[in-house]
Parts: sequence; C-alpha cells; structure tokens
Amino acid sequence: MTPDPGSERFYETEAQAVFRAVYLLCRDRVLAEDATQEAFARALERWERLGTQPWAGGWVMTTALNVTRRGMRHRRVLRPVIRDDPDPEETIDLWDRVKGLPRRQQEAVVLCYRVGLSIEEVAQAMGCKEGTVRTHLSRARKVLRAALKGVSDGD
Repeated sequence: MTPDPGSERFYETEAQAVFRAVYLLCRDRVLAEDATQEAFARALERWERLGTQPWAGGWVMTTALNVTRRGMRHRRVLRPVIRDDPDPEETIDLWDRVKGLPRRQQEAVVLCYRVGLSIEEVAQAMGCKEGTVRTHLSRARKVLRAALKGVSDGD
C-alpha cells in the first residue's frame, strides 16, 4: 500500500509539535515517541475520513495526549518515570514550576504557551470548552506568578 502524499505532508507538518507537547507533559522520550506514533497510526487508519478535515491536527494531538495519559497511569504503577534525556527547559525554573501544576493546568499551559495553540485549539485538544481552558490558564498563571515571585524574593 502506497501512503497518500497528503498523509505524509500531514505527518511532516504536525509530528514535531505533537511530540513536543506530549514530551513536555510526560518528560519520558520513549513514551512521547510511542504516543506520537500511535496517534499518527490511528490517523492513517482513518485517513480517508480524517485527511480532509481542518481539525485533523487537533484530533492527532488529542489522541497522542490520551495515549500518553494512559501510559503515564500504567507507568506510575509499574516504575517511576526515568528522565534519561534532559531537556534544556528543565533548567528554567518556570518549567520546573509548571510540572508541579495539576495535570489539566499543565496541559493548558504547554499547549498554549509552548506549542502555540490558540484557546480554541487547546479546548479541542483537551476536549473541553474554551472557558475551561481560560480558567486553567488563569489559575496556572496565578500559581506560577506567586511561586516565581517567591523565588526572586529569595524564598
């Protein structure tokens, strides 16, 4: 079976953003790679229906995030996440603080500020309303602002 050129372009365009978002949430390169590949494999299975949709990128992102969440739940039970591939952002205090946020706030922050999705796209990827995304972002900014203020004050 010869892959559709549209599906190859789609993969080339979207794969890096999907991988980055998933990796920033789980900090496990193997899990992030697996989830990204799984999401694109599922997209390829549905390419005849999915390929013409403007929301295909959001669908793949949501699928990858869901695969990651399932993987993280199982890995927590089996073994702790091992960070064998340090990310430069880990050295920045802001991203260290983001890791301490509740899961949904982390997702909103990463998808909006790191991946660069609009509020509407974040809502689609997270499977919630735009107002919910705004609430998650607002709460996250409040916590991060207070935490970073404490760090700069010598806390």
